[in-house]
Amino acid sequence: MTTIFTSPARAIFNVAAVCDRRIIRIVRPALRSMFHIVLLLASAASVLAAGSDAAMTPPFRPGCIVGADISAVPAAEARGIKFSDNGVQKDILQILKGHGFNYIRLRLFVEPANPGGYSRQGYCGLAQTIPMARRVKAAGMGLLLDFHYSDTWADPGKQTKPLAWRDLPLDQLLKTMHDYTSNVIVQLRTAGGGPDMVQIGNEITPGLLLNTLPAARGGAAQRVSTQPEGSARNWDILSSLLKAGISGAKEADPGLLIMLHIDRGGDNAGSRSWVDAALAHGVSFDILGESCYTKFQGPPAGWKANFDDLAARYPKLNFLIAEVAYETVEANQIMRSLPDHRGLGTFIWEPTQRGNQQQLFNDTGAVLPEKMSPYDKLMVDYKEHP
Repeated sequence: MTTIFTSPARAIFNVAAVCDRRIIRIVRPALRSMFHIVLLLASAASVLAAGSDAAMTPPFRPGCIVGADISAVPAAEARGIKFSDNGVQKDILQILKGHGFNYIRLRLFVEPANPGGYSRQGYCGLAQTIPMARRVKAAGMGLLLDFHYSDTWADPGKQTKPLAWRDLPLDQLLKTMHDYTSNVIVQLRTAGGGPDMVQIGNEITPGLLLNTLPAARGGAAQRVSTQPEGSARNWDILSSLLKAGISGAKEADPGLLIMLHIDRGGDNAGSRSWVDAALAHGVSFDILGESCYTKFQGPPAGWKANFDDLAARYPKLNFLIAEVAYETVEANQIMRSLPDHRGLGTFIWEPTQRGNQQQLFNDTGAVLPEKMSPYDKLMVDYKEHP
């Protein structure tokens, strides 16, 4: 294997290895930090350890992630939406790439067609995610897979166990968490849609795999299981579940980047408390992702103060704004300002949707030039100032 990259000091490292009598060549443009160098070397080591054809493609790691969660696109396309830019119909991935995007995030539910699940048609289940993931990789973009570990939305207000897992005792729940995570990644890789990064849970500030359904309007929360759950009130169990998911992911692909995602973008005390608990319980991860919406997490100045403190406090961690809406310019500036290039980038959430002023496309699928223009400016800036 021959690897070529450039550090901040512009040094060039060359690593050569032979795996199963095959020479693997991995060439990357100038990577902007020692973090990227260490990760690339780790990926090379995992290639040699795994020894399989699928393990020979290193994870996609651009100098700065400009990402979008477009999980709703397959359902929109099935309804007949055709995406276009300046009057020309194109695949949405090509449109996004043309405006500087280099990474896609896709959410995944366990059985979304179950009663109370996300979609009766199974959207955002594995069967629907595989073809979309394959499209992302064929487009030459990075893929972040967002495990919800639920049949429907998992977020700070609800983290309900999937129906099929609710009666499992803790030992079986841990095994299921591990095996499910590993199996999903193996299936995606086999199909040509392997992720480059995974998040073990979605906005898991309160924990994950909880035993309650949120209260309906005017009603009370419904308890769906009496088995152990992964509440942040019990980090012994929560950390065991996180470790099981991480272990499953790494078993399937040792080079994967692992992110944990919470919703405390403007809450430094809350972020520190959560990260301290995870680290104290031996949970090993690469990236802390935060949700950052002015509507929920306050103004961007608070995000910056939080990330600045976290970067100084946790020198081994890297950071992502895992969800943002219209605050594109501020979010990317915050990430770019973190030391040692440890602010990896941002993901806009569902830019084809209404709801939080994040829409980059109109209701018929056409690009909104005035909304897309900040990304065009970012693309120019990143080329001029890598």
